[in-house]
Amino acid sequence: WRFTAGSILAFRIVLAIALAGLLGYFLVRPLIRRVTDDQVALYLEEQEPSLQAEIVSAMEALRQQPGAGAAHSEVLVRRLVESAVERCHDIQDGRGLELPAVRRYASTLAAITLAAVLLFTFGPSFLRHALSALFVISRGVEAAAPYRIDVTPGDATVPRGADQVVTATLSGFDADEATLMVRKTPEAPFERLPLLRGEASEYEGRLFDLPGPVDYFVEAAGVRSPVFTLRVVDLPYVQRLELEYHFPAYTGLEPQTVESGGDIAVLRGTEVRVRAFPTMVTGGGRVVFSENSSTGLTPADGGDGVAPMVGSFKVDEDGFYRIEFEGPAGERVAASPQYTIDVLTDHPPTVRISKPGRDTTASPIEEVFVEATADDDFGIRNLELIYSVNGGAEQKIRLFDGKTRLAEVSAGHTLYLEELDVKAGDFVSYYARALDNDGVAGAKPAMSDMYFVRVRPLSKDFRRAQSDAGGGGGGGGENEVGNLSEQQRRIISATFNIQRDRATMTADRLRQGAVVIALSQSRLREQVEGLLTRMNSRLVEQDPSFGKIAELLPHAVAAMTEAEEKLRKTDAAGALQPEQRALQYLQQAEEEYETQIQMRQQQGGGGGGGGAMAQDLADLFEMELDRMSNQYETRRQASEAQAEQQLDELMEKLKELARRQEQEAERQRMRAAAGRQQAGGGGAQQRALAEQAEEAARRLEQLSREENRPELMQSARELQRAADEMRRAAADGTQAGAQASAALERLQEAERRLQQAQSGRAEGDVRQAQQRAEELAREQRQLADEVRNLENVGDRRERAEAGQQIAERKNELERRVGELERQIDKTASDLRRDERDAARRMAEAAESIRDNGLRDRIRYSGAMARSGVSPADSAAMETNIEESFDTLRDRLNQAAAALGQTKPDTMAEALDRARELSRGMESLEQRTRERLEGRDGQQGRQGQQGQQGQQGQQGQQGQQGQQGQQGQQGQQGQQGQQGQQGQQGQQGQQGQQGQQGQQGQQGQQGQQGQQGQQGQQGQQAQGAQGGQGGRNDGERTQGGRGGDGDTTGTSRDDAGGLGDRRPGRLTADDIRQLRGEVRQRTTEAERLRRLVQGEPVDQKELENILRGLRALDDDRVYQDASELARLQSAVMEGLKRFEFNLRRQAHMRGSEVFLTGAEDVPEEFRKLVEEYYKSLSRNPRKP
Repeated sequence: WRFTAGSILAFRIVLAIALAGLLGYFLVRPLIRRVTDDQVALYLEEQEPSLQAEIVSAMEALRQQPGAGAAHSEVLVRRLVESAVERCHDIQDGRGLELPAVRRYASTLAAITLAAVLLFTFGPSFLRHALSALFVISRGVEAAAPYRIDVTPGDATVPRGADQVVTATLSGFDADEATLMVRKTPEAPFERLPLLRGEASEYEGRLFDLPGPVDYFVEAAGVRSPVFTLRVVDLPYVQRLELEYHFPAYTGLEPQTVESGGDIAVLRGTEVRVRAFPTMVTGGGRVVFSENSSTGLTPADGGDGVAPMVGSFKVDEDGFYRIEFEGPAGERVAASPQYTIDVLTDHPPTVRISKPGRDTTASPIEEVFVEATADDDFGIRNLELIYSVNGGAEQKIRLFDGKTRLAEVSAGHTLYLEELDVKAGDFVSYYARALDNDGVAGAKPAMSDMYFVRVRPLSKDFRRAQSDAGGGGGGGGENEVGNLSEQQRRIISATFNIQRDRATMTADRLRQGAVVIALSQSRLREQVEGLLTRMNSRLVEQDPSFGKIAELLPHAVAAMTEAEEKLRKTDAAGALQPEQRALQYLQQAEEEYETQIQMRQQQGGGGGGGGAMAQDLADLFEMELDRMSNQYETRRQASEAQAEQQLDELMEKLKELARRQEQEAERQRMRAAAGRQQAGGGGAQQRALAEQAEEAARRLEQLSREENRPELMQSARELQRAADEMRRAAADGTQAGAQASAALERLQEAERRLQQAQSGRAEGDVRQAQQRAEELAREQRQLADEVRNLENVGDRRERAEAGQQIAERKNELERRVGELERQIDKTASDLRRDERDAARRMAEAAESIRDNGLRDRIRYSGAMARSGVSPADSAAMETNIEESFDTLRDRLNQAAAALGQTKPDTMAEALDRARELSRGMESLEQRTRERLEGRDGQQGRQGQQGQQGQQGQQGQQGQQGQQGQQGQQGQQGQQGQQGQQGQQGQQGQQGQQGQQGQQGQQGQQGQQGQQGQQGQQGQQAQGAQGGQGGRNDGERTQGGRGGDGDTTGTSRDDAGGLGDRRPGRLTADDIRQLRGEVRQRTTEAERLRRLVQGEPVDQKELENILRGLRALDDDRVYQDASELARLQSAVMEGLKRFEFNLRRQAHMRGSEVFLTGAEDVPEEFRKLVEEYYKSLSRNPRKP
């Protein structure tokens, strides 16, 4: 029995009879029976022997009538009775006779009651349910059942041919499955239809196309619901709903028809055309969105039978809809269930700097290749590289113009630093910006993080080599002085990020971010001010050669102060320029610092540490840098620990999502295999999973921006795409299984990328631990040298002060070793899952710190220096510490060498690289074709600052941000060098790039793009008109020349000419940039070849690709448009074939791909599957 209504009623009757019987037997029956006085007397005498039969004697004497014949006198009898009463009073009238029995029975009853209370309170729930069902008789037997199934809609009336959703909610119990029992006639047996489980204890199913009345009930775990009836009436109802999606034009998607429509999940702006087939003729209808919002449906023209009702509406927001038809009497009747409308968000594009992907340094004559990668679901509109020199005016380079829709774009550009006229201490900042094609909400921009190229002295490497060769004893050699500028760069990056993201930030968060950055800037400014004060008091007065540093730092302080004021006003954009000026001054001061150190070392010889002045300067810098480094390391470690914890949580969340989505995909396959009667339902689960995936994607995106980890953005993107697929699966009943499987693949891809990001982070931590150990070892060597040099200090007081300073630095060294030990332990823990050998080596490195007592030895050596112990006595301790550092470095080097020994998935990595190479070449081919066809907008080229409205003649700004440089002769208002200013009779040389061979222009550098045909003449200065008078008949002209003739080629500065740009020609700058990008692709292809060596991959295809790439690195190819197109097309086709083969090998080696359940692919479909993979290689999956 399962608490059915009959069982509850029967138990109530049995319980009532049992209670009545017990009450009659133990209460009523004793009360009905009369007890005589003699019986009471005998009972008392038996229970109390001390009465000595007095009560019985008194009773017998009273029964005798008084008179002449009485046996006893009346007085005697009265005295006997009085004595018996007194004896009864002495025993408390018999009350105590039954007290033990009463206590015994009361204790038993209390124990039974307590046991019952405990049993019903803490025992099985069915006991409480039974107690409630039996004793709460105010409820009917149906309501009293603790185990029941509530069914919706219960008894109902529905239109003939309608689809009816049946929902069952289990109350008081749970079950693994529930069954819907249905019969169409009273004589027919019930048929079983399994229901699909939803949230909590809810099950759902749908009865399709009801032709007549139906009896049904739900059964689960032996519990049955009552039998309900669905009555059928002749009212119009939607027999079939057909939806046709017309997506916004910018997406480029073809219209999609859903034959069995219902829920809708489409992009905003999609037009949905409804075609509803009614079960009977109806005069009209409508699509109802809310009480006050609807759109009409009208009968379609033509055709036989019942005409379908057609209409359309545009999706603008989330909501619901249902279909209503006109009934026979003109009334509105519900003709369909209520369906869900989900608006899929067209997210902004993602853009990142893929190469170099970090801050770099370069000499003033180097070339820096920068590659930007952008992707969007529906195409990139344009992609720009934006850079500036020393925080000056931003220069824009149009990398991609979006004439052809590409969902993924990788484009490179080479920055020629020599042409930027930069010097040591300068910097170039750059970032990428992309726009998508959103034609509904408007193009959405996205910007990458900002990166920096720091310009180092050309002779820095040579200088360092000489210093290492001649320095011998140490003390002031190469010092880590970059932390001042490094901190300022981080502040600039943080300011840039909040300015970039301010559109998506709340006002409070924006204000908090600006305040935090302002505080960081304030602390850095105070430290620079302190450094400046100590420099002026200790060094500048003694040696004026240090005055340049003292002149630069006040400018940095002033710029930082200005930036603080802007940040306090939440003006992040206004703060960027002064922050960048401060960075320039700091870097120049650091370069001057290194110069002075090198000069003092050369003057001071090779053995003593570079001289006292150099040592003082080094101490001043290092004092501030150590303080800043300590503060920064503490904050950084706390931030990284929190970020890693969040990543671990997200990884577990992804695994759980993937597991649940796999179950959902399997349910969809089962639902599709079972047929229509089991369709329906499941949409709520998919939407719930989609919401969780979107939340995880938002958290990942936030982490990516906060921690400056662009690799996390790719996982976030995959998660968002998985969420979109889940919503489509919830909406599209016919294709739900395929959409659910696609969502599962997206989730697994996001999980894989996140694992790669975590693994890469741990490997970076190993490298960082190596660097920190090297820094600490170098610091120890310097301290050991200073300890040895204490013997040369004659004055006792000076020796004590020097010993105190050494002790303080030793304490700081000991603290930093402790931090390193904790970092190594954490890294070992992070590596333990994927890199066990490296993790073991890292653990050994941490153990070496503890086993050698390194921290204790450092602390003890500091105490020895403070107490004035002889340097000779301290030498052994210092040597022992240095040996411990050597052991630590050896262990870390072994850990670094062990990285990667756990064999990675080479094929998966090769597939990723091939995909990236293919994407880059596809973008390169498209951009080349557009330029050859003359479709490149020619805006945003290098140095572009063309004056709007002047048609490229006045105010030209060129030479990549250089203004007013050498070679400006007689042309007022024209800025830059690249326009051939004031040159009369200049003869260009074909193919000239740079400085060679130019005549008549003094001091002009980096004349990029000057590729004029020999004999180019008549370019005379025309005041501020930018050389307007001459006729340019050359093949290529310099950007910005405004001749009357036809200016062919690409204008470098886009200041424009009055002529047209002929298609089919590439400028020298175009060729140089294209060749530079081809060389990068060649390098990537060579790395790919090395990676797949030894793998079962056809190497001949890759060799052909490499030959094609090398052929593209030739100027002659770019003079023949057809040959150039042929070579690029051949390389692309080869890459697609190679990627297809890699993909097939990877899937054969890796996890099996299930298209329909777990069966093998039938032979008749094998060719279709191969075509599917080929299409994947032609349209590579978005990263």
